[in-house]
Amino acid sequence: MNLTDHQFNNTHAEYKLIKELLLEIEGHPELDNNWEPGRMDWWRYNSHSQKDVEFFQANAHYWKTDKDKVVGLFITENGRDDFFIVMHPDFLDLFHPILKWGLDVWAKGKKQISTEVFTFAEQKIEKLTAAGFYEDGPIENLRTYTLEGYDFSYDLKPGFKLLTCAEYDNVESRVQLVQNAFGNPNFSAARLLALQDSPAYRPELDLVIVSPEGQAVGYCIGWIEESNPKSGYIEPMGVHSEFRQNKFGKILAKECFKRLASLGAETAWIASRAEPDISNFLYDSLKPTSIKRSFKYSLNLEG
Repeated sequence: MNLTDHQFNNTHAEYKLIKELLLEIEGHPELDNNWEPGRMDWWRYNSHSQKDVEFFQANAHYWKTDKDKVVGLFITENGRDDFFIVMHPDFLDLFHPILKWGLDVWAKGKKQISTEVFTFAEQKIEKLTAAGFYEDGPIENLRTYTLEGYDFSYDLKPGFKLLTCAEYDNVESRVQLVQNAFGNPNFSAARLLALQDSPAYRPELDLVIVSPEGQAVGYCIGWIEESNPKSGYIEPMGVHSEFRQNKFGKILAKECFKRLASLGAETAWIASRAEPDISNFLYDSLKPTSIKRSFKYSLNLEG
């Protein structure tokens, strides 16, 4: 079978083929799926929705068969020194050609590159270490919550309201909340609207807490997995710096869990940065039933 590699031009047809690969991998829990379908959507429809085609060409590359099936992907989340390698379960031997392309083309001029891998992906870790990568510390936790029998109850402070973003209908305040919660002054209304136009977006899962004065002070967005409607997740979640310590994060998560359950989800997951990130206290307090951990693997390129 002939395989060819291609730069990603950010067309809908290409994106559909890449998403088909990611969705298929979701059905193979033994494979590292750190770069999963929702993360791909976020990458295209939020983080880089305003980028030109040159960004996508430089930061995503894919391999496909002569039957037009994508079976391998090299992608960088931030367009800097991070990358992910994704392979179809029938084409695991693609790891080395994909990594070679990354080193020969994408990594030119870089001093160090790194990737993230779940700890259970032992074969992938062995291949990385054999190529000179070294473990560079924990990077992320992924907690799963069982929704059957979950305690969805919460008490919201008097005067505050929990609404959907559509019910709130104040884009400016919602954008200002994201800018504050994540220290990201570049977040814009255009990025918010692009995310809300993504295929998997559900307005009823886009939640916001509003103060008595009408200010957006906390928010989260829930999603249903495309490959498994019995599984959902929350990404992102943020609270305004002046309104923390009010349990708004816990309230948002519980309400979102309840809505996910009403849509048929039996489990939900939340990803967070590894300890000592303080968000881990919140996500542990929500009583996860399992935790997957990923570590960073780095390669020094100088010399």
